Amino acid sequence: MKNNKSKYSTIIITDKNSLETKIFSVKNKHIKNIFLYKKILFLSLLTAFCLVAGLVSYISYVYYQKQNLHVKIADLESKLDTKKLNDMIINLNEAEKSLLKIERYLKDRQVKTLPPADSQFNVNNVGGEYYPVTDANLNLIEFKKERITDILKKIQFVPIGLPHVGRITSNFGVRGNPMKKGKGSEFHPGLDIAGNIGDPIHATANGVITYASVKGGYGNCIMIKHHFGYETLYGHLSKILVKKGQIVNAGDVIGELGSTGRSTGPHVHYEIIYNKEKENPNNYLQIN
Repeated sequence: MKNNKSKYSTIIITDKNSLETKIFSVKNKHIKNIFLYKKILFLSLLTAFCLVAGLVSYISYVYYQKQNLHVKIADLESKLDTKKLNDMIINLNEAEKSLLKIERYLKDRQVKTLPPADSQFNVNNVGGEYYPVTDANLNLIEFKKERITDILKKIQFVPIGLPHVGRITSNFGVRGNPMKKGKGSEFHPGLDIAGNIGDPIHATANGVITYASVKGGYGNCIMIKHHFGYETLYGHLSKILVKKGQIVNAGDVIGELGSTGRSTGPHVHYEIIYNKEKENPNNYLQIN
């Protein structure tokens, strides 16, 4: 029953079997707020339930993803033999080493090459066709590796680059006659590259020395026979450091720059001959 003059209400509970009576005093404000307490309890239980349900869902999702990943890995392992993968990696590494050798070789020969794509273009997010790793593609990688190795061997017998790094004072083609101070004209069958007397002159490809002596207007002259119908000529040398019949490799020093023969100053005259025809050496200074 409620006491209007008191801040408390008395609650009497009687057990009908034992007739035992218990009396409780409760603040009136608690009785007024009992519905609020019920709401708070309900919301607390609901929040706890949602948290538990979310945690269970997350654990289930992680478990599913983990199982799915294991299935995919097992599927890849079933499709790709580990030995094949290792062989592919080895072949790719060897191909990369061969490409680096080619790059160093071309750099030593003073040959200009196209820059890597990412130095000029943004290659991010660029897509295209893809090829799964199969026996056919592994064989293709092996073929490419052999092809790169073959290219490395062959380019060493093709005259590329310059025999001496210097200023080109006369190009291939028709020019004024230097012996007559530019009066008249003549055909110049090579490049004139200026330098200092005694500067080293390098062979531009592997080959065999076919001439190493004085040759008319060329002065001290060296000629080298290469593969695939190529020959090179180096004129106006101050010294000849090789002999006829000697085998030389690209980059070997074969003589020293000079001004012998029909010359107006220190330089090396350089010619490329292909199948007995004079070629423009400028065409062999850049790969694109």
